[in-house]
Amino acid sequence: MLLNEIVKAVDGVYLNGEDNILIEHIGFLSAKKLSNSLYVCLRGNSVDGHDYAAEAVKNGAVAILCEKTLHGIDAKIPQILVPDTRAALAFASAKLYDYPHKKLKMIGITGTNGKTTTSYILQSILTEAGINTGIIGTNGAVFNDRKLELNLTTPDPPELFCILNDMVKAGVKAVVMEVSAHALALNKTSGIIYDVTAFSNLTQDHLDFFGDMQTYGAAKAKLFSPSLTRLAIINADDEFGQKLIRESLVDTISYGCLCPSDVFGINLKMSVGGLEYTLNLMDNVTKIKCNMTGRFNMYNTMCAASIAGAMGVSVKKIAEGIRKFKRVEGRYNIINTTKGSVIIDFAHTDEGLKNIISSIREYAKGKVLTVFGCGGDRDKGKRPLMGRVAALMSDYCVLTSDNPRSEAPEAIIKDIVVGIKELGLENYTTISERTEAIRYALKMATEDDIVLIAGKGAEKYQEICGIKYPYNDSDFVLKLIEEYRI
Repeated sequence: MLLNEIVKAVDGVYLNGEDNILIEHIGFLSAKKLSNSLYVCLRGNSVDGHDYAAEAVKNGAVAILCEKTLHGIDAKIPQILVPDTRAALAFASAKLYDYPHKKLKMIGITGTNGKTTTSYILQSILTEAGINTGIIGTNGAVFNDRKLELNLTTPDPPELFCILNDMVKAGVKAVVMEVSAHALALNKTSGIIYDVTAFSNLTQDHLDFFGDMQTYGAAKAKLFSPSLTRLAIINADDEFGQKLIRESLVDTISYGCLCPSDVFGINLKMSVGGLEYTLNLMDNVTKIKCNMTGRFNMYNTMCAASIAGAMGVSVKKIAEGIRKFKRVEGRYNIINTTKGSVIIDFAHTDEGLKNIISSIREYAKGKVLTVFGCGGDRDKGKRPLMGRVAALMSDYCVLTSDNPRSEAPEAIIKDIVVGIKELGLENYTTISERTEAIRYALKMATEDDIVLIAGKGAEKYQEICGIKYPYNDSDFVLKLIEEYRI
């Protein structure tokens, strides 16, 4: 694509050099190979991409997108001036791939918990309705028989629009995206107007980045503005959801069980094998059966049903799509042993732990033993909160390492213990090595006990001091089951 086409797409001011040069790639990491690329100067908390523009040129960049005029750069290198390079990165990437999002039905889901599961349930429903549907989110990009691993829940714009373009070429008609608060704050999806967006809930997480809940909530609220969506699906039983409903400037459909809602569920029944309830989808009533259990999965199915209903899918197809849905990797995955059950789940917030332990308590015959840790270099404020919830609701806890990153696992565990000690409880032990912690819990379990292993879900690695070591909770548990013959 010619540079002058991108200049128009980002509404930039052209400063110097030729404007008819060919742009094949867009990048924002100056140290990487940037042959025939447009280099975008992004500002961060500690790094300013403008300072590395000269390095980008040495590595092959043929044009620069910036927020200020850069001096000391070869005068033949074109510079495009814009007020916000983060938004411009998205607009430029969309143009490079010929606006693939405009050729797809775009669905965006945000919220602290439930995004991934809801995405996969919705994909099952839309597939049942004959709509080829792709997913972009925490578990990767999935379409047709392909799965692409992603480093971020919502990819950076060059990767995001490349994936959307691949989906268009593969015959995908609708895409369900997890839209993270980080992505919204950093304008990663600028230019996309979603056909439908949905909000699951808001609980504490990511305050290492956002600072406070008001800022975190405001980032998520951006998704429900007229510039980003045509229709909003909102959880009416969530306090922040009520605020979104009151202040919405777009058409809104509410769902819930406790507050008056357009879509609601009643008569919930749960077991280890799943859940069932009666769904009223804007006066269309049907029985819902789902293979995943837990009250929170009732909300996930209601959210998915509300989105599908808004897209014109019949209530019969919705119910059948939910019934056929099996599971999401790393979400409430049950592994049965001769002694009891092991549940692997991604729960990594206090609300997430509360939800899953509550659901286990609905049917547990024996003790609930919870193994979990907290990620390093992330929101430290949630660590004692998670400790409190786990100790209060579990019979016993084994505190361990998650992804410690640059922090010492023992220091993270110490922060978790603070919340338990505030309650005066002593129903826990600390084992920093995750595999040993899981081994300890499985040995401790007796007949009918349930061991919950929370925090990492489907992750295939453990990040320690900048290195991602191969590791997966489910794989390790299966290895132990074989070793102990249980």
